[in-house]
Amino acid sequence: MMSEAHRVLSLRSRQKSAKEAEPLYSALNTVNVLLGNVLVRKAIHSLCVDDTQAIYKALTYYSGQSDLNLLKKLKLLPICAFVELGRMSFHVDKSTMQGYFSQQVTRRGLSNIVKSIADYGISKPLKLQAPFLVVWNYTDACNLHCKHCYQGAGKMSNDELSLDERLNIVDQLADNDVVAIAFSGGEALLRDDFWEVARYASSKGLYLSIATNGTLLTKDVVRRLRDVGVEYFEISLDSVDPAKHDAFRGVTGAWERTVAGIKNVVAQDGVFSCIANTVTNENYRELDALVEFSRKLGVNRTLIFNFIPVGRGADIIDMDLPPDAREHVLQQMYGYLSGQDESFEILTTAPQFSRVCMMNSQNGIISLAHVGAAGFSDKVGLLAEYIGGCGAGRMYCAIQPNGIVTPCVFMPIPVGDLRSESFVDIWKNSEVMQSLRERHDLKEHCGSCDYKNVCGGCRARAYAYFNDIKAPDIGCIYNLPAYNALKHKSRAPSVAVETTETAESS
Repeated sequence: MMSEAHRVLSLRSRQKSAKEAEPLYSALNTVNVLLGNVLVRKAIHSLCVDDTQAIYKALTYYSGQSDLNLLKKLKLLPICAFVELGRMSFHVDKSTMQGYFSQQVTRRGLSNIVKSIADYGISKPLKLQAPFLVVWNYTDACNLHCKHCYQGAGKMSNDELSLDERLNIVDQLADNDVVAIAFSGGEALLRDDFWEVARYASSKGLYLSIATNGTLLTKDVVRRLRDVGVEYFEISLDSVDPAKHDAFRGVTGAWERTVAGIKNVVAQDGVFSCIANTVTNENYRELDALVEFSRKLGVNRTLIFNFIPVGRGADIIDMDLPPDAREHVLQQMYGYLSGQDESFEILTTAPQFSRVCMMNSQNGIISLAHVGAAGFSDKVGLLAEYIGGCGAGRMYCAIQPNGIVTPCVFMPIPVGDLRSESFVDIWKNSEVMQSLRERHDLKEHCGSCDYKNVCGGCRARAYAYFNDIKAPDIGCIYNLPAYNALKHKSRAPSVAVETTETAESS
């Protein structure tokens, strides 16, 4: 959901994407080399303890976006020298570098990475001092009643955060270099204070997106959302069949209003549009139709979500896909990515997609999880090991309507309360979050898999099925033994895919 990352690794320029991703890998290693000196790392760490925004301020000054008095210039001089050294190592002229850092999101992202490597070094997967993305379940209120809703949304909760509490949270996220906020729900647009909070977050330099059912996206609402700083629209569509979508969403006429909302977003200049589809055994055979429909509407991306039996979804666990069906879907998706249409993007939250991409062809496409996708090369493959796979508690986390923090919207494990704890303390000190950042102790095939650094399995699925964040993800074809064992206990989906030749050959 991060604008810069989407553009850097966009499939719209697939022939150049591998070359564009390699500098990102080189930058990561260069930063690590420059911070390899213990004294340098301690100096950076000390500066950030005194002022969490020191690196961000230095980059802002370096780019010519602000002026500082002499004392502040002297204090930030080591950071500016560090940036200048990096510029020279890449043989980039200063004006180009200044233009690059003129974007607030870019400055915030690099500040996060530098502070993270200063604290932890480079690890596989990469450990961050603050998440790149926070998914904010803004309210429990919703105008639909979806069968698979992880939040069990419907009515607004009595203990939802006040406006002042929400603004304070935005300050905390900005001060700790969180890059992006994805407003979700429930339906965030049903709370009147959403607009003020979104505008305030945008003014702080945070990249904003919204996940919505689309039924409220009139032309005026879309324009207003863009005006307050929302750049990415993720709109849920469960089926190309109106009756099937409406049945899943619990409201007659929802499909028509959602599609109208999608069209309004596509027509709005300056925004990125995405159709989000939760794949189940009722709609996975529609993937071709969904892709064709997405192209017809002119959206920028189609995103395929894992179904995870949590919230109301726990009541329809049999709608989940077994491993062979999911493998079939992922192979289909790879076919779209490796095709000739460079204007269309299709991604998935299933971390196994990186493995599927790498197994198909070293000259093809690799998924970098929530960042995007790129043409495959050795360096891009290594980059995927740093940032790829499940990001729960590692690259992102969730904030609930009442301020409770969870590792993921699909993982209802409270790890802190923003009404009594600071966001950064929760992120850094939670034992659950720390455990999610390690993959050496994953169980069964997830722990021994050659692709665990680029995948790691969906930890929310592991928790939903086994009540264990380290358990195997039974959505993977390599975890068939765990799937079969669970199936005998009537805790696993039993639908079989019509054609499994591709999955079996894998």
